Amino acid sequence: MNKRLLLLCLTLCVILLQGCAGKKSSSALNQDVAAGQEYEETYGEGEGNGPYPDHLEGFNRGVFSFNDGFITYVFTPIDTVYTGFFPPDIRTGFGNFYRNLGYPVRLINALLQFKFDKMAKETASFALNTFFGVGGLFNITHNMPSLQSSPEDFSQTLAFYGLDSGTYLVLPILGPTTLRDAVGSVADSFAHPLSFVTPDSAKYALIGHDRANSASAKLPAYKSIKEESFDHYTSMKDVYFQYRLGLEKE
Repeated sequence: MNKRLLLLCLTLCVILLQGCAGKKSSSALNQDVAAGQEYEETYGEGEGNGPYPDHLEGFNRGVFSFNDGFITYVFTPIDTVYTGFFPPDIRTGFGNFYRNLGYPVRLINALLQFKFDKMAKETASFALNTFFGVGGLFNITHNMPSLQSSPEDFSQTLAFYGLDSGTYLVLPILGPTTLRDAVGSVADSFAHPLSFVTPDSAKYALIGHDRANSASAKLPAYKSIKEESFDHYTSMKDVYFQYRLGLEKE
């Protein structure tokens, strides 16, 4: 499917489904009250289950169960081999490289939100890490507080201009998102340097490695939440919304 058509469809979904009401059901895990109140103050009182909009909960829980099985029985064994072959410092270097490569996306969205201080920080950090950090493999600005800033993306840009998050959505393999975040991810892909890599086999290999390396870094936290939570699905939803709300505030 053409990327522009996909972006248009996702945008229409956000607009149409923002006002859709979902059935309220009891939650097995108490919601984070402070975060829920913050969401309601920002976007208004949610109509989905709990303080966060989740109008597709039945579908989401089914996909979440599928993803959890994939993580447990497919990705975890692969990750065991991956982490055994590449030591932590190498995997961190991969993550540094891909984050550095995403500089254009962060810069454009900072500009669209008139966050000129972040533009300056991102540019300085990109230049130093690229030229002195071997193309970004080494994050030499990590210990420079004056150059630290939270990442900006197109979903945050849409939030800056007043667009609600839309309902919570769990995608097969890709995991948790919202309608607005899904639109934002597609839009950001147009500006990401990896989208210009040729041939396609190399492009998708790099994108796949970026996603897998990032998932590997997050796997211990995922397992910890699963072990400690009464309702894994609700816990992961809370964590996701709290993380995204934190980014929007910065």
